[in-house]
Amino acid sequence: MKLILASSGLNAPESVAKCLELVGKPAKDINFAVINEAMAVEYGNHDWFLNDMDGIRNNFGGNIEFVNLLANDIKKVEERLNAADVVWVEGGNTDYLATVLVKTGFDELLPKILKTKVYVGSSAGSQVLGHRPSYKVNEENYNETAYTDKYMDLVDFTILPHLNSMHFNTRVEAWVLEDSKTQNSLVYAVSDDAAVIVDGDKTYVIGKDYLIAKNGQVIERG
Repeated sequence: MKLILASSGLNAPESVAKCLELVGKPAKDINFAVINEAMAVEYGNHDWFLNDMDGIRNNFGGNIEFVNLLANDIKKVEERLNAADVVWVEGGNTDYLATVLVKTGFDELLPKILKTKVYVGSSAGSQVLGHRPSYKVNEENYNETAYTDKYMDLVDFTILPHLNSMHFNTRVEAWVLEDSKTQNSLVYAVSDDAAVIVDGDKTYVIGKDYLIAKNGQVIERG
């Protein structure tokens, strides 16, 4: 798998270069398929989504296609994703996104797609690939309705986005350590200027301001 699991699109300074490296094509030729189902139940200003899309438009020259999972059968979804180099899954409500992936059969298609495509997640799009945070973390810090108790578990860790963000004042170190006590694996907490990279058997963080925690203790700080 080749994954860029970001907190906020391509904000991490090295993320554009990393995407180019993982895809292995010139920027002008890289096509993106964008899945933005997670926004459907999010109320308020969605300018953050436009910022994420500007990150694609300003750095890459290929197509940007929006693939709505609920509007297409799974065969058509696969056909459209196969025409892309990067599958981008946007942020919003992670619990809701997880239910849509199951309902549409995308949860079964994605492991196949990940054999040949680079995956970029932004916020919920990153979080949904790992383990679900505790209910307390989701409900108190994300203000999310609990739609599900399970995410995709394609990576053996939990992602907590927007660490130390000015827009989410509860997402601080104590929040990370609290959730790490409920998990049996690592918790990666990344700021809007950081991303977790999975490249085959290698997992590491690029950018700045992140924590890796386990059992209530910080394992790595950057």
